[in-house]
Amino acid sequence: MKIENYNCFSLEKKGNASPINNMRARFARVDSVLKYFKEIVPEDLNRYVFDLKNKFDGDIGDYRFDKKAFDWKEIREDLDLLPNFPDLEESVFQYICKTINLPTDYKSENGEIELSFYDRVKAGETVSYYLVRTLADIYGKQEGTKIYKQIVPLMIKERRRNEKEERPEDPKTVTILDSNKSSIEAWCNIGLVDFSFCIFDDYKIIYRFDKCLTPEVLKEFNDPDIAYLATCYMADNPEFNEGRIIHMRRTQTLHHAKFCDELYWNNYIHPDTEQPSLEFTEKIGKSV
Repeated sequence: MKIENYNCFSLEKKGNASPINNMRARFARVDSVLKYFKEIVPEDLNRYVFDLKNKFDGDIGDYRFDKKAFDWKEIREDLDLLPNFPDLEESVFQYICKTINLPTDYKSENGEIELSFYDRVKAGETVSYYLVRTLADIYGKQEGTKIYKQIVPLMIKERRRNEKEERPEDPKTVTILDSNKSSIEAWCNIGLVDFSFCIFDDYKIIYRFDKCLTPEVLKEFNDPDIAYLATCYMADNPEFNEGRIIHMRRTQTLHHAKFCDELYWNNYIHPDTEQPSLEFTEKIGKSV
């Protein structure tokens, strides 16, 4: 076994990013939830849109960014339903611009600019949080959660259709280090997490995350159940691993516990492998 520790978590790191790509990702999430909510409870769509808009408006206040600075044809590309609700679209746009602290003189042709990673994560995760919180506020937590859990598998299938994954002829050639190297580099680059990992072999690894920007940016809401559903639940849904070579499983997250345990494994080598105990994972990289 091999163990390594990384202390990368940061509230201060910045890096170049494209605001329009950030917009498109957030708009796509809203669009997907609206689309599948409409399939499940079509009679309540207008109410959901109205209440969701009010969530964003409460944060926006008097802030206004010039919409003409962006190419809206590009932003709306591939959107199905959100453009039908221009008031909500406007509110999501203004919320994102405010939260990522977009310079007032920015125009989309400027391309990438330096932005705070914390602000970008906050914008994205709060959009997701409001999508779920609004369901809970309308229907009550139990029923709202039930509706969202019906939406998530549909979003996973949609995302899978849009993925262009090249699958090797022999899935047993896919190793853990190859598939996780880029993730580790990205986590460290943006200051996303403090973490340790234990490599069991080329096909199986367990991570312990001790700090993470995802729960950090939502902790002001003091609402861990909804925060978890809005952010981490998708990867815990049974549909998530379907058709994948590398599977992921965790038994707890930082929304509710002091660490998150994420196990990744090549399911062709270790079919439905057992999760290491929380006691084992908690001790990774710690001196006894």
